[in-house]
Amino acid sequence: MDVARRDLVDAWLAVLVLALCALNVGLDEEWRGADLVVTVPLSLGASLAVALRRRMPERMLLLVLAGCLAQSLLGNALIATTPAVYAVVSAVAVRGAPWAVGLALVGGVTASVIGVVSSTARDEMPIGAATQVAIALLLPFTLSWALGYRRRFQRCYRHQLAERADSVERIDAVRRQAALAAQRAEICREMYDITGHRVAGMVVQAEAAGRVLDRAPGQARQALRTIAHAGRESETELRRMLGVLGDAERP
Repeated sequence: MDVARRDLVDAWLAVLVLALCALNVGLDEEWRGADLVVTVPLSLGASLAVALRRRMPERMLLLVLAGCLAQSLLGNALIATTPAVYAVVSAVAVRGAPWAVGLALVGGVTASVIGVVSSTARDEMPIGAATQVAIALLLPFTLSWALGYRRRFQRCYRHQLAERADSVERIDAVRRQAALAAQRAEICREMYDITGHRVAGMVVQAEAAGRVLDRAPGQARQALRTIAHAGRESETELRRMLGVLGDAERP
């Protein structure tokens, strides 16, 4: 999913959370008469956290934890903000900093326990009912964190595979360059050996032609023809080797 589409999805989810918060305030008698100074920041905070959870996961985690703490102090829970907490915790587990990943797990568990304890003390809830409430809060929370952390592990694994593939490709490129350099060196050695022998023969023929030029002009002409033939062969061989070197340079 590209960034623009991802942001659009998060924006629509934020609007949905805001609508759920408004519905929660309207239906809950305890929140219906609450001051807007309390309900509006909680609703807007949850909506903002969902909208920016993948852009600023650490800050949005602090925002939702502050909202959970505020609701615990107020003695009432705005249920519609719970999905926002789960969404932020999952996003932090996927892409948050290491300290934020740990804080998401510990802070979320602590906030859930504090909420259950405060509800139990205020409403004199039985231990069995309090345990059920705690499980109902902790189970989806830990599941959200675990799924997010699993996705984080998968992203790291894919990243390592990509880095390994790049390393293998670079090593192969270096090997190909080394093989090409070795091939060029071998061609150069062959060129030196062949051309060197012919040049040495040309030098010997030229010296012999110089010695017999006055006494045996026919032999001198034959030596010169031999020198010319060897020179042409050397020139042809040099051109052929140059073509081979040019082909070796091409990938």
